Amino acid sequence: MPIGMRQAAERINALRPQLAEDITRRQYARRPELHNRYGASGRERCLEDANYHLSYLSEALQAGESKLFVHYVEWAREMLQARGIPAEDLRDNLEVLREALTTAAPEVSQHVNDYLDRAKAALATPTVATSFLTTTEPFADLAAGYLRAMLRTDRQGARKLILEALEDPRVSISDIYIHVFEKTQREIGRLWQLNQISVGQEHYCTAVTQVIMAELYPQIVKTSRNGRRAVIACVSGDLHELGARMVSDHLELEGWETVYLGANTPISSIIEAVRLHQPDIVAVSVAMTFHLDRIRQLIHHMRTESGLHARIIVGGYPFRLVPGLWRDIGADGFADDAAGAVKLADQLAAA
Repeated sequence: MPIGMRQAAERINALRPQLAEDITRRQYARRPELHNRYGASGRERCLEDANYHLSYLSEALQAGESKLFVHYVEWAREMLQARGIPAEDLRDNLEVLREALTTAAPEVSQHVNDYLDRAKAALATPTVATSFLTTTEPFADLAAGYLRAMLRTDRQGARKLILEALEDPRVSISDIYIHVFEKTQREIGRLWQLNQISVGQEHYCTAVTQVIMAELYPQIVKTSRNGRRAVIACVSGDLHELGARMVSDHLELEGWETVYLGANTPISSIIEAVRLHQPDIVAVSVAMTFHLDRIRQLIHHMRTESGLHARIIVGGYPFRLVPGLWRDIGADGFADDAAGAVKLADQLAAA
């Protein structure tokens, strides 16, 4: 019996552990030379990758947006090639994924085959992960210098650049957040993707920015309050909290009172905070596509539980990639950056 996309996504999620094992087994049976090329650790990574492929595929099906899966596959190709793994290995892996799904869950094939065909077609077209730092952007020199300081582990040098820039009355904290912190954070992610920095370096750079943001915070809270309140969080499993923190700080700059819950917040805890603080706005961030369903669940709880009237703003990579996705999951709006979040929050609160 034919099933819908959401049912197909649920079926894949239910079978994911055994599917990932089967995909890995099939891949190594098809390509015995992989044992010699990558060793035991390579097999573990193949299993990990299979889990990621299935997670992104199921969430793309759940959303009805093949672009979420296709863009992930394009990203994965560049990430793997930067680590010496050819695109052919990824192409084979997607074909093996198709075989494993056809065997274990033939009822999902009508939906899965189309998404896999689109992804494999995308692999045939080379792409380049272009830099987020360009010379035409505002504060381009400051952002480039800040990034260089962090990459040479010069925290004090990075801090000095920011504090000296803020001595100019024409430069605001908002300028620093939007044009320096946000841009360099995205660039750091690109450099990791291209294997130009390590996970440790990526974490170090993020930590430097967090420390400097904390130092700037006393200037933010001096702003007079406007009587509006927001709860800000990242859903459970999502550890990429810097964007949500920037939204929280920006709202406070504009006079909002914020309840910032941080990374990896369970849905029950977000609901509890909303019930307790009765905010005008709830802003939720998701960096990874496979966490989308947790935002969907949160919105469902907020729409169905009595006494919760806050408007909901979402942000993060999946929503930038697919315009209108925010509407499909039931949110009241999407913001691409912290400044946009403040503007949207003001509009929704005034409506």
